[in-house]
Amino acid sequence: MQKFFYFIAVFLLILSGCKTNEKNKDNIDVEEFSQDYFFPEEMAYYSNITESLPDKFYPIGWSKDGNFAYIIEPADEALGNYMMGLVIMSTISNEVLWDWYTQPEVTEDLYREEVWQKNYKKFKEQLNKYKIIQRRDMKLVEPYFNYKDKDYVVWLETKKIKDHDMGVELVGSSTLYIKSPDLGQKKIIEKKYEDSMILNQQISGCIISPYEDRIAVVVKSERMGYEGPPNILEFQIFGTNLTTSFKKD
Repeated sequence: MQKFFYFIAVFLLILSGCKTNEKNKDNIDVEEFSQDYFFPEEMAYYSNITESLPDKFYPIGWSKDGNFAYIIEPADEALGNYMMGLVIMSTISNEVLWDWYTQPEVTEDLYREEVWQKNYKKFKEQLNKYKIIQRRDMKLVEPYFNYKDKDYVVWLETKKIKDHDMGVELVGSSTLYIKSPDLGQKKIIEKKYEDSMILNQQISGCIISPYEDRIAVVVKSERMGYEGPPNILEFQIFGTNLTTSFKKD
């Protein structure tokens, strides 16, 4: 009988230890992700141009579960002050998870370094929350690429509508597709635009996740300037996986 109670006591002690380890492990999982960040390098999604003003694109990195973060510097349309935004999005749902922008009514002179440093604690908190891993080796590949011995092509179809007041055709909607000879094809996303003043769109390239079979597609839009020329170059990011939801003809 004494041996029996001894066995039960040892068993309960082991079980208690296992639960404690599980709890500690959970706490570690939540707390262990802590990374510092630096202001990323610009990724040129446009060719050398002189007639348009581009929004600038600074990719920060990916999480291991499909989140993607970047900084945008909107083109200065004669406002005369520095503007910046930080965006964290899901390339699974293509929804923004968190974003932050300098306030447009700010008239004082601001600089990139000042904005980054003054808001760094907030940026780091959110980037860590969504487990963004910053990388220096991100590249913009052509919209036709090979990945794990499979060929892919991404393309964009746009429909234009006539703006009779201005006498020009503007993009009314666009649909983004991906196709692989091995897997078939699928629609990534369809977007409708109202009063967008978008003259044309095209794919600049794709950024491949280093952690998953997933890409972020960079779509470039040329928009009419609010006060006329020069036009503005903008970018949008849309994600998709490279393995599922394809359909063969």
